[in-house]
Amino acid sequence: MPKVKPDNVVRHEIVLGRSERELLDTVTTAYTVNRVVSPITGLLSSAAGLLLVLGIGLAYIEQYLPEDWQDRTDASLRDWFEAENILVGSIGFGLGGIVGALFGGPIGAGLGATGGSIFGTVVQEGAEEAQAAGVPKLLSYSAFGQLVGAARLLKGTIDELQNQ
Repeated sequence: MPKVKPDNVVRHEIVLGRSERELLDTVTTAYTVNRVVSPITGLLSSAAGLLLVLGIGLAYIEQYLPEDWQDRTDASLRDWFEAENILVGSIGFGLGGIVGALFGGPIGAGLGATGGSIFGTVVQEGAEEAQAAGVPKLLSYSAFGQLVGAARLLKGTIDELQNQ
């Protein structure tokens, strides 16, 4: 049997108040941030993904090293690594500021940037110590390299304290 055509049209409209619109805006922003941040955190939470990101970053940074960096003396390399401290600290500053701004607005950006710069500098110092202990440059930025660097820093501090 054929369907009867409607003889009138009723239009229903839902109107949201100001607070409901603000709540919906917050939900859509959180959903959008989650869609962007989730793949990044998934990549960085795996060891292979973290090594990939760090390897790409290190390959990029290595182009700014002098060509004869492998043949330089320890003193010359220490001078160069101070520039790397600034570079890695600056990268940490930028990343920390971005992440902090996403989650805490302007105050979060300031706190994130400060924490990121400190973390970046600490990571670079640990990498320097790991490289001095014989860990290859690429691995010195890994968790293993940071443990080697931290152990070497701790041993150096203990030796200095015992000599006093």
